[in-house]
Amino acid sequence: MTDEFFSAALDDLREKGLLREPRVFTACDGRTITLSGKKYLLFCSNDYLGLSQDARIVRAVEEGLAKYGFGSGGSRLISGTRTAHEKLERAIAQYLRAESSVLFGTGYGANSGAIPALAGKGDVIFADKLNHASIIDGCLLSKAEFVRYPHADMGALERLLSKTRCTGRRWIVTDGLFSMDGDLAPLDVVCGLAKKYDAGVYLDDAHAFGVLGEGGRGTASVFGVEGKIDVTVGTLGKAAGGAGAFATGSKKMTDYLVNKARTYIFSTAIPPAVAEGDLKAVEILAESGDRRKSLLSATSDVNAEMRKRGLARVGESYIIPLVVGSADKAVQFAGAFLEAGIFIQAVRPPAVAEGSARLRLTLSSAQLPDDRTALLSAVDKLFDGRSA
Repeated sequence: MTDEFFSAALDDLREKGLLREPRVFTACDGRTITLSGKKYLLFCSNDYLGLSQDARIVRAVEEGLAKYGFGSGGSRLISGTRTAHEKLERAIAQYLRAESSVLFGTGYGANSGAIPALAGKGDVIFADKLNHASIIDGCLLSKAEFVRYPHADMGALERLLSKTRCTGRRWIVTDGLFSMDGDLAPLDVVCGLAKKYDAGVYLDDAHAFGVLGEGGRGTASVFGVEGKIDVTVGTLGKAAGGAGAFATGSKKMTDYLVNKARTYIFSTAIPPAVAEGDLKAVEILAESGDRRKSLLSATSDVNAEMRKRGLARVGESYIIPLVVGSADKAVQFAGAFLEAGIFIQAVRPPAVAEGSARLRLTLSSAQLPDDRTALLSAVDKLFDGRSA
């Protein structure tokens, strides 16, 4: 295949406003980034509690490096498992009040490995239409019948559950906190329907883990259904400030994933030093009530200010979508925010539906009150009374 194909494809993406290139930061302190020698306020990070820069976590990684070296040298079932991995799995399970947990390299790897292990031919997966791409790919890889219901539409979900024939197992698969709209799945209703129609519940709580619910235990805690979720997937790369991911549930379920999830079996284990950092992060999450309270208070204030401006149309979380429509328009707004000293990335198809390109604004404990004031000032200037 010649470069002519790639050139034409890249030109097509460029014309549609969909060409992407990573922005390279020379520095990032969780609150600001440095780009081309200039500092910008950071308002699109998933480091919700600002833990990526926490000195206790950095020190734990350094101690892990001294103890284990860097790489793990193999997959978990060959030569890649260290004490750090097992300690981290136990700590995650204890934190989430689950029987067991199993680590994956990434959230994408967790969903694309766990879902095909849990569902296959003869089974049916009912999935929210706005689920993350990793969930969608996991469902497609599973070869189960894949039925998508309109976002958070529990009436539609029940109609599909009642009329879809199934000779095997049924699974309802949903995000807890949706990453592009900032709203929550109605898990109390989901779990009620799961019980009524004999379905398992698979929850991806990547964006809520560590922040929402009692003790930061996520959306299942928010809705009071912690004991009714069969599989919870989360990530250590967001509120925990680190890297890696996990699935929690019964010990038999996690043992099953160890033997059946291909992304676990055939992937190199996360570096043990990273696992030590993640372990410290989980310990901090368990005692971070004040930090969570501060973030959620700021979230309430900023959302109220956005509503006054007619801008925040979805959700009430620290993920605030500013929907502008076309991909080109989203890129233009991102550039305007950058000129105002604020870094927010444009989110375009296929990450969101056509016509719903947006600025995905996120709040973090690392931000200062003055940073949020600067953000709202920029919003006033850029939107000038126009509803996003």
